[in-house]
Amino acid sequence: MAISMKNFFTDNQVAFIGFSSNPNSFSRKVYNDFVKAGIKVYPVNSKKFSEDGLEIYTDIGQLPQVPECVYILLNKENTKKAVERLKGKGIKKILFHSADTVDESTLNECKKMGIEAVVACPRMFLSNGLIHRLHGFIAGVKR
Repeated sequence: MAISMKNFFTDNQVAFIGFSSNPNSFSRKVYNDFVKAGIKVYPVNSKKFSEDGLEIYTDIGQLPQVPECVYILLNKENTKKAVERLKGKGIKKILFHSADTVDESTLNECKKMGIEAVVACPRMFLSNGLIHRLHGFIAGVKR
């Protein structure tokens, strides 16, 4: 089944749950890809930390406005908890990083809440790197 990402970020915003305090982490590469694509990113990490010029939120309830879309980069247990905390927040779409980060019961919970859930690394459609584009092609991701 092909996954079309063309209209996934319709409001050009995303809450990024699982943004890391480590400046060399994979999450920073994803963050930079979102920014380069013109998508406003609201980084969320339950541990409070600050960074020059970047506001990091500890909870989605702190965001100045809640975007339609959330990207989650957490382990399965924390992903399940994050989805539970999103109930009633107006989220319409969730992008889960990979099958290693979300289980079937969490995907079913999203469906019950009326949230469109997609499992795909955002670098497959945001990055111009050959490896990511090839991975996206194999996974059926349409840019």
